[in-house]
Amino acid sequence: MRLAWILGLAGLLPFVLGLSATINGSGAIAGLGEPMIILGLTVDGPRLLLSYGAVILSFMGAIHWGSALQQAPVRSWLLAVSVLPALYGWMVWGLSLINPDNFPLALLSLGLGFVGLLIFDVIRGREGAFPHWYTRLRMVLTTGVAACLSFAALYQF
Repeated sequence: MRLAWILGLAGLLPFVLGLSATINGSGAIAGLGEPMIILGLTVDGPRLLLSYGAVILSFMGAIHWGSALQQAPVRSWLLAVSVLPALYGWMVWGLSLINPDNFPLALLSLGLGFVGLLIFDVIRGREGAFPHWYTRLRMVLTTGVAACLSFAALYQF
């Protein structure tokens, strides 16, 4: 359990970096301040947040896939639901490529994806699908993720 907390909190670092890059100037999207440069590379905060967030949302959905496979018989509906976060994250990310002017909306939409998945996680946790500590971990991490995505979006409006 302790390792899960350490790794989960470490997974928030790219969200914090993305928010920081957005606030401190992040290239062409924010258009404010000087770009954040790390190791000679310009960090584009909104794109970092959106791409990393889509990947992590996919990962979070895959947890339900693994959970479904541990039950006999396998619950088909749970397998189907487990791929929705990946599809949603991909859709939000893809739409941001088509219309980059709507990055704030894309960031908020991705945040809603995390909150929606948290609700599903809480329901599944009450059914006994996860260890008792997992729901609390998810609440803390989702709060951090949603805050970073929301603040970055609001900063760009």
